[in-house]
Amino acid sequence: MRFYYYIFFGMLVFWNSKTKAQQAPQFSQYIFNYYAINPAMAGSKSCLNFTIGHRNQWLQLDGSPETSFGSFSTELKIKSKPSNRTKHGIGMYVENDAIGPTAKTSVNLAYAFHLPISREINASFGIFAGIHQFKLDASKIELAESNDPLINGSGNTIMVPDFSPGMFLSHKNWFAGYSIKQLARNKWKVTGSDNSRNRWHHYIVGGKRFDLGKFNLIPSAMLKYAAFSRPALDINIIAELNRSFDIGIGWRNQDQIGAMLKVKFLRFLTLGYAYDYTTSKLRFGSANTHEVIISVSACPHDRGEVYQCPIFN
Repeated sequence: MRFYYYIFFGMLVFWNSKTKAQQAPQFSQYIFNYYAINPAMAGSKSCLNFTIGHRNQWLQLDGSPETSFGSFSTELKIKSKPSNRTKHGIGMYVENDAIGPTAKTSVNLAYAFHLPISREINASFGIFAGIHQFKLDASKIELAESNDPLINGSGNTIMVPDFSPGMFLSHKNWFAGYSIKQLARNKWKVTGSDNSRNRWHHYIVGGKRFDLGKFNLIPSAMLKYAAFSRPALDINIIAELNRSFDIGIGWRNQDQIGAMLKVKFLRFLTLGYAYDYTTSKLRFGSANTHEVIISVSACPHDRGEVYQCPIFN
């Protein structure tokens, strides 16, 4: 397994020094966890919502990516005229993403503004603003040359500000969104190179719900792109079997197929789980990825009101 560890670190150094980019984490349950990608979702639901989750990619592979996160958001209550359907949302998103000897921790505050643009369509605009900490633990690296100029000492840590804007359109039966991560394009001077710089990560997402009588079917897709990298396309198909249970399948063009389920229970809790199977050559080292998300809402699932996206509760 140590061989694959060297591959991971080599890929990281190459990505930083040659393409001047820093890869952002990915999620298979991007619909359930869309707030992690687009700040325009803050306060889109009328109640206070808490979410925690963990993704362990390529299980049992030394130095494999692990992402943990937690978030909350709520509608900001502001007195206004009864006819004013606009609203404001606030929240926070915290994330830790580790791969090999590196770790990135982000703490972001969120604000969003929601307004109707027609009787059935709402528009939302939001922004994340926060601090990112990037850490390199050189003690975990076995070097062929002890004085490698790219490794500066036994470790290094930097903190930089960052911003991530997003927009979202929603109808009761469809949605579309666009967001950018790493807008500040900060430099990372933790590996002895001045060439390491963030690139913008673009996310375009869309989906539609079809009523098939006994159940609803939701096909959706998310396109991810960063400069000097191959675009990644995620396609998910989810079946809403009833108000409490969803199942689905997913495919990513670069390396995986998977299965998902979402269960609502105890009136306030929602559990999401995704299993990914690696289809690229990396499967010979590890083929298994697990992702778990738990959400708590201050509003019960069965309160009886008609739900207007986002995203299909």
